[in-house]
Amino acid sequence: MKIPGETQQWLLESDIPYVRYNAARLFKPGSEDAADLAKDPFIKENISCLKSWSSEILKQHNRPDLLMHRLAMLADLGVTKDHPGMKAVIDTILKQTTPEGIPLTMIQIPKVFGGTDIPALDWILCDFPLILYALLKMRVKNQKIDEAVRKFQELVDENGFRCKGSIPKFKGPGRREDMCPIVNVFAARVFSASESLMKSKAASFAVEALLSHWEKQKEKKYFMFGIGTDFKKLKFPLVWYNILHVLEPLSHFKGLRKDSRFLEMIDVLVSKADDVMRFTPESMYTIFKGRDFANKKEPSMTVTLFALRIVKRAGM
Repeated sequence: MKIPGETQQWLLESDIPYVRYNAARLFKPGSEDAADLAKDPFIKENISCLKSWSSEILKQHNRPDLLMHRLAMLADLGVTKDHPGMKAVIDTILKQTTPEGIPLTMIQIPKVFGGTDIPALDWILCDFPLILYALLKMRVKNQKIDEAVRKFQELVDENGFRCKGSIPKFKGPGRREDMCPIVNVFAARVFSASESLMKSKAASFAVEALLSHWEKQKEKKYFMFGIGTDFKKLKFPLVWYNILHVLEPLSHFKGLRKDSRFLEMIDVLVSKADDVMRFTPESMYTIFKGRDFANKKEPSMTVTLFALRIVKRAGM
């Protein structure tokens, strides 16, 4: 599958700095200009938001404006620990951890899910792995991170990662023994951050959980997560359970290039491209209205960039 030269140039000459930077990394490795990220207004805006990390109260994990999603998005766009403004943010995150290094967030869990309705510093598996992924992707290396990764791997079950947390009575809206799809997406993201982690047993359980759900999509729905029309719509940023978000980490696992389930997902993604391999958002988060990835009427440079990265990693 050949990516047309005109689409490559479209991205390489984008008026969006982070697109230019990442397109150069994709098509002309070594030619990327770090200044593109440093001066990007969208990057600056999101880093500025992260300064309020310690004061945010997390009530719903699927909100696109949550700081953990902004942090992960910055990591996906190439921002590292050395980027201007990130040191203070990372220092704040690392000060707010358990003795095992698990990042804590101020969470307000309703009583119906085993919480108290009172905000408290805790963790559940649909927040801490995503934060851990972002730190790993941003090249943060220290003993706390290593310990958090070890602890995370210990939390896996044979059917993947389940709905768990530091709150003793916590349980999401599903069966306790079921795997949780979004947790396994976040888990796959953690493991995709390095070759050694991708080879771990915990990684294989998380990946298989996601592929099995795809295989049984007409039969299974876990914790309100199904695979239907909405799942298959292209949507950015990568926040909740959808095809672009699932393929982002899975595409790093080279062993999946012969897995029929993975290839079926890739085929669905590719089928959404136009005749020059550009992709148009099919759903959007209204808080990002005005951004190229929140316009369902024309191809998006951002969505195209992420889709083509996946296709290229998949060996297509």
